[in-house]
Amino acid sequence: MPDLFFLPQRKGNGAMLFSIQETSNGPELSKIATFDNPKEPRLIAAALNAALQGEADALAKVRQGVASLPRPLEKAIIERAEGIEETLRGGGEPAEMARKAARALTESLGRPNPAMLFLFNTTACGDCAACGCVVDEDCAKCSVCGPDGRDCADCGSVEVTPRAAFVLHHVLRDLADRTYFSVWSSFWEHSVPDSVETQTDWFLLHCARAYDDLAADLLGGRFPEPRCLAESVALGFARSTIGGLRTESFRADESYRALPASRFDDDWDFLDQIGVFDVGDRALAFLTSDVIEEDLWDEWFKPYPNVKPRERNRGFRG
Repeated sequence: MPDLFFLPQRKGNGAMLFSIQETSNGPELSKIATFDNPKEPRLIAAALNAALQGEADALAKVRQGVASLPRPLEKAIIERAEGIEETLRGGGEPAEMARKAARALTESLGRPNPAMLFLFNTTACGDCAACGCVVDEDCAKCSVCGPDGRDCADCGSVEVTPRAAFVLHHVLRDLADRTYFSVWSSFWEHSVPDSVETQTDWFLLHCARAYDDLAADLLGGRFPEPRCLAESVALGFARSTIGGLRTESFRADESYRALPASRFDDDWDFLDQIGVFDVGDRALAFLTSDVIEEDLWDEWFKPYPNVKPRERNRGFRG
């Protein structure tokens, strides 16, 4: 039975890991294992769900997540991940159906399960020989690493934290919702830059899907990498809406609070400074212009060179 989605669930001081599987009677929940440490199934679920989305490094993330488990359970989970990878690598109709089913279930959740975002880091600390910091510690007060934990070459830097990923995912999904609504209702929502408001409904549908594609990347445990101009503009426009009272509202969200906190959660200016949201000059032109009267179809949705394109038959939301 193919896996559609992996889901952790708290149980007492520990947690359980489940798989939602496709059966002849529809999706069914299947228990995989019980864990004493609730963090373990969250990381494993995130890595396995990344594998279902076809992420290139998902198997390595699974191996990392199960390294401390008893050997039989470690082996069983790795074999499960290898089976997913083999199905997707085989191509053809089975692989396409598997990807579509996993994506459809992920998107039908409407909001990210917190476990999907646990692959993002909360601290800049690494394994620092100079000061003894480790990955689960916060080096904010370390004299070697610096007051913000970003001055140590061994520690590196935090880019997107789990809570920041939650905010960005929510914003991208909200922009997609509003763009779809504009198309289907003919009631305009300000969900795309002013410069492209004159484009056709079919164009706007593809813009809505670009937001969804970027949001789905976050659920694979990695920051979205735009694969065409439309996605670059979408990411830049999403960033422009983050901040102020709207960001404050996320702090009351139960799913947001369930994610591990980090002092870098709201450091959006730092992300701008290091180029995380650098979408390129061409995308910036669309983000800052008022009107561009031209047919943009071929330019906006043509995949960038040397970037793996999205699945062509992934469809739109119903």
